[in-house]
Amino acid sequence: MEAALLHNTCFTFFRCLFRFPEILDTRKIIAYTLAEVRTVMDQNPIKRFDISDSQAAVNFYEENGFVIVKNFYPAEDLYDFKIEVKNIINAYLLKAGIQEMDLTNDDILSNGILALEEKDHEYVAAIYDTIFQSPSFFRILGNRNIESYIKDLLDIDSSHALYGFTNRCRIDPPKDNRRTYGWHQEVFYTVPRGSYIQTWAPLIFDTTFENGTIEIAVGSHKEKIAKQTWNESEDKATQILVDDNVVKKYEQLVVEMEVGEILFFSGFLAHRSGNNISQQVRYSLVGMYHDVKHKPFFTPKLGFTFRKSSPKEYFDEVFNP
Repeated sequence: MEAALLHNTCFTFFRCLFRFPEILDTRKIIAYTLAEVRTVMDQNPIKRFDISDSQAAVNFYEENGFVIVKNFYPAEDLYDFKIEVKNIINAYLLKAGIQEMDLTNDDILSNGILALEEKDHEYVAAIYDTIFQSPSFFRILGNRNIESYIKDLLDIDSSHALYGFTNRCRIDPPKDNRRTYGWHQEVFYTVPRGSYIQTWAPLIFDTTFENGTIEIAVGSHKEKIAKQTWNESEDKATQILVDDNVVKKYEQLVVEMEVGEILFFSGFLAHRSGNNISQQVRYSLVGMYHDVKHKPFFTPKLGFTFRKSSPKEYFDEVFNP
């Protein structure tokens, strides 16, 4: 308990330092505080499970509201995904009138995104949507182990179909908090009254405290639907925030993860985005899988809008110039 309290205090203080930089006197304070956070986290590692430890993982999940499985994704699938993301970035660099970057190292994965962000955020938004429909990303989403783990965690029969909802690769540049979320549950961000499990995983770089990995309130899933408020903002995504007094009741953990690991967690588990204070763009898998047989579930309608010409506009251009 004392270690958990120190852990919570250290990383909360460190987040405040970067949110209010005027209180910093020297960089020495930053380094010292980060070192304290790192020491506490290294001394209190979060338990991991092997893919084969499914029953032990289920037991841990039921008690804590989350479970991390190591060596989950094949290295080949992750490598293919990284190469495809590099090629997608280069394609949009050309569209933006920027010279293509070297594919032989990983610099493009951060520098390419930052160059496009400086040019126009719409290019980065287009990359986000392109990755969503890329073959290598589909292979990650379609991993057979995901199906079996989700069904075990939901305690449903293997015959139940699953529906993937908002499975995406987040792209979080340094010091950009427009799409970060405070403490929240997924209850009001998904199909209402659903029965589902969420997933979160690093896809290209390991996720750390510095680059803004996910943070969780251990055991908070036991609250079911916690007290929360709906907050609209012009410069940030809609925030449906869990009451602070609820979150304070539970141990808060920064969940650092290695590429290849996956975090499964309950839709009732309070969690939030970290702040990316590194120099590296963070790529992370977010999403969830619903039990289609769950009686209240009914799939939402999907819709696409076109960034350039619509099909009708293209038709008129060809046949009605």
